[in-house]
Amino acid sequence: MNEERETESRVFMVLHAGCGLLCVLASLALGWRPGIELHWGWARKPLVAIGLISLLFGILIRRTHAARITSRVCIVWSSLLIALAIGEAAFRIARYDFRRQEVRWRSCPPYYRQPMLPSGKVFFRRSGPEQWSGPVIKTYLQFAGCDPTPYASEEPITVKYDRFGFRNETELHDWDVAIAGDSFTELGHLPYDQLFTTMLGRRFNLRVLNLGVGNTGPLTQLSYLEDYARAPSLKHVVIVFFEGNDIGDLNREYMALLDFEATGKRPVRQFRKQTSMLRALGEQIRRIRYPVVPAGPPVDAVFMGRTGVVQVTLGLLPPTQAELSKLTRDALQRFVHDYAEFAHKTRVRPWLVYMPCKASVLSGQIQPTEQASDSVRTFKSTDLPALVAELCAKRGIRFVDLTPSLREETHRSGELLFNALYDTHLNARGSAFVAEELAKQLDFAADSSVPEPRGD
Repeated sequence: MNEERETESRVFMVLHAGCGLLCVLASLALGWRPGIELHWGWARKPLVAIGLISLLFGILIRRTHAARITSRVCIVWSSLLIALAIGEAAFRIARYDFRRQEVRWRSCPPYYRQPMLPSGKVFFRRSGPEQWSGPVIKTYLQFAGCDPTPYASEEPITVKYDRFGFRNETELHDWDVAIAGDSFTELGHLPYDQLFTTMLGRRFNLRVLNLGVGNTGPLTQLSYLEDYARAPSLKHVVIVFFEGNDIGDLNREYMALLDFEATGKRPVRQFRKQTSMLRALGEQIRRIRYPVVPAGPPVDAVFMGRTGVVQVTLGLLPPTQAELSKLTRDALQRFVHDYAEFAHKTRVRPWLVYMPCKASVLSGQIQPTEQASDSVRTFKSTDLPALVAELCAKRGIRFVDLTPSLREETHRSGELLFNALYDTHLNARGSAFVAEELAKQLDFAADSSVPEPRGD
């Protein structure tokens, strides 16, 4: 009898010791990855405490009835820890994506997606062909967890992208003009007929290729011209330079290009799967405990328009010349030089259209709100257009600044040419006005012979 009790006691001891060891190992595992520790780091000390208590129970409790009770608790607790470990390992091995990133990414309007397919040396483009239908801005605000109320009445549209991921609804095999740019050229929230590139083509009776892609900078846009714009009838190329974020995009692209030229390695963009079951469980618990309330629109200023007071979001502000670093100036010079060289080699006329941000157009016509940042309150028109114009003039690139005309039209009409809240791109009226203004200033009927590039 004593021998049986001694054997049973050793079994109880092993169960308690095993449970204690599993608790300690689980505590260490919760600190293995930052994503897991973020949600479960609080459980590390309790796990160590439970493990130590289990060991003490195994040493101190010798009475059979009490030991059986604590042993059953150890078995249940150990089974739970082992099941969680097996589940975590199984989902990681299977590479199951709890966030379903690619599925969610495709549910977002193409206009707001980051280009993912490699293009050129270090650049990226969108995939195609693709067709997407729905209210673009409203859908994106819901996707981003923002209050979509300002766009509750937005009309759904259907946007189509060609096989290279550009907004060309009709497949062109030849064209006269190619226009590259960022989201201000793509204008993925407007129907195709309301794009200024489409309206320009109708105005001049020319075939215009739209190479506008959001989340890109000037070097990417030049790469699009080099790779996708060449055609027998091509006579004019245009890059629409947006002052709001093209400087930042240019810096990143230039550094990536320098790194590629030094190492031969190009950047990679791919979906990073979230394969941790524990992290997914922690995120779900956090969403239940702290539900996200949709954020209201940032109101930086009010515009006294023809119809009364209009609240506006200003968004990105352009830098001044004094704020540009040497790297940025080098990047600008590299871009303008390469653009002029491309135009010269392909015997086309190069243009650069300077697109101002909303703050530059509304400067002097708005009143900042209390929640506006200091940079908004002190913002004045930048001298950046003068620098870009000077660089273009040195290289024989024709320069068109839309700032004065957009500002004057806003003052004359008393109507916004940009979306008011959240989104800071041109609205339908603004796109139509840009088309009219470019029709006046882009001399597509002129001789397209290209002057020799001039030195710095």
